[in-house]
Amino acid sequence: MKIEPIIYETTRFVDRLEDKLSIATLVLFSWKLGNKTFCELLYTKDLEDFIFNLSQEYKEYDIQLEVRLQDMQIKEALVKTIEKVRKKYDSDGFLKALYEGDEYAIIVDEIVNYKFEIPDFKSFAKNLEEQLKITF
Repeated sequence: MKIEPIIYETTRFVDRLEDKLSIATLVLFSWKLGNKTFCELLYTKDLEDFIFNLSQEYKEYDIQLEVRLQDMQIKEALVKTIEKVRKKYDSDGFLKALYEGDEYAIIVDEIVNYKFEIPDFKSFAKNLEEQLKITF
């Protein structure tokens, strides 16, 4: 995800660098956690609750996820950032469908994010190789 141009554009009127970084940190951290967390950030109606819950869940990792939403400029910058990220990275509506609980989107997300464990994958590949072997 290339978020720098979006952050630059949407936080232009925010004075403090720390506030700009807090917005970027929240968006990038949510994205790195996966589609389920990222889509929740993009489509939640209660940003304060989302940020609080995420901060509580990862508090032992000593990552600063708070955004000063009581400052209207910062809140507006975060909302604009989310809107631009939605437009650029969810143009097909997949993340919205995932957030809304669409069964097809959930299955696609699970398939794409399935993590093969090395021993299981090796045995799967070996069985597949045996099944596809051509004998003359």
